[in-house]
Amino acid sequence: MAEMQMDQDLAQRLFFEGATVVILNVPEGTEFGIDYNSWQVGPKFRGVKMIPPGIHFIHYSSVDQNNKKESGPRTGFFLNLQQRDLRVLRWDRVKEEVDLTPASENETEAMRDNLQEMDQFLGPYPYKTLKKWISLTNLITEDVMQKLQPESGQICAFSEVLPILAGKYTKDRVEQNLPRYDTECKSYAEGLARLPKMQVKPGTEIRFTEIPKQMYPEGATPEEVTRHSMDLSYALETVINKQYAGNSQDVLGELQFAFICFLIGNVYDAFEHWKKLLNLLCRSEDAIVKHQALFADLISVLYHQLSEIPADFFVDIVSQDNFLTSTLQVFFSYICIPTVDRTLRKKAERFKAHLTKKFKWDFEAEPDDCAPVVVELPEGALVG
Repeated sequence: MAEMQMDQDLAQRLFFEGATVVILNVPEGTEFGIDYNSWQVGPKFRGVKMIPPGIHFIHYSSVDQNNKKESGPRTGFFLNLQQRDLRVLRWDRVKEEVDLTPASENETEAMRDNLQEMDQFLGPYPYKTLKKWISLTNLITEDVMQKLQPESGQICAFSEVLPILAGKYTKDRVEQNLPRYDTECKSYAEGLARLPKMQVKPGTEIRFTEIPKQMYPEGATPEEVTRHSMDLSYALETVINKQYAGNSQDVLGELQFAFICFLIGNVYDAFEHWKKLLNLLCRSEDAIVKHQALFADLISVLYHQLSEIPADFFVDIVSQDNFLTSTLQVFFSYICIPTVDRTLRKKAERFKAHLTKKFKWDFEAEPDDCAPVVVELPEGALVG
């Protein structure tokens, strides 16, 4: 009974203090969602009310109006909503997507005055999943969101691509040394070679931080090249300083952003970026001593994320070069040294025990990192 009363109190506060997102003209049958929840839109749907302030992910899949069972890829966008915020958006029937152009101030105020009548067409935010949502997004700031979102604002499960060069006509293909379409294809490889090279449509790509290809500073000695290729702290510091002006916590915000784009937005490239960023963090030995608060928070972030990864993706991230177990094994070995704060070491030990018990992962086997490391030397470097 006490729990029911608490829910009613929270609902009442959200009713008066929560934000509202109005989206007009969404076609019936569209799959629409916010954060961890999604529904099929009915004829009366106009949006969502009672949304707690903070970062939220609105997502949808358009439906074929002739065949209601056929739906398009998931598309979404992040919003940072304030207390009592009101966002008024519209469905673009031509593009079959939400038009992110903000409504005029006059229209927004007119809608605010009409919210009481609109209330019956607004679905309440399902706050039972709020705690889980916050645990997955608590480090995504407005600044991180704006840096990473595509210029278009829309995050699509399948990137929109365009040919790098024209290739529609035979003369175009001849100029590019490509085979004519009307000649016989002798092999699968030749068939692939005939396909035009594609690139993501400008403005639609998620603007993830580029992980440095060179892991060591200019002018590094062969010994330094080897060290920086094993301990990635230099590359991590480069990312922190170049992308986030020295604010190391924002790197974890990007890790969370990538994870949400993968988990809820169905963007596989975001999953690949999550792995790269995680690898960079876990293999930065010197940085663990320097940024101990960052790595304490990393453990918390991973704890919540690994509880949510779908089972079929676990197969991928664990079996693919034994990525996750080997990466975390290196992380745990770096964090157990005496120069690391005792509180952080204890937190890492508890996390390691949790993973061992829950997933039956073996962190005691000899890591692959014990094998000899072959590194590329800077051009012109002398050995000997």
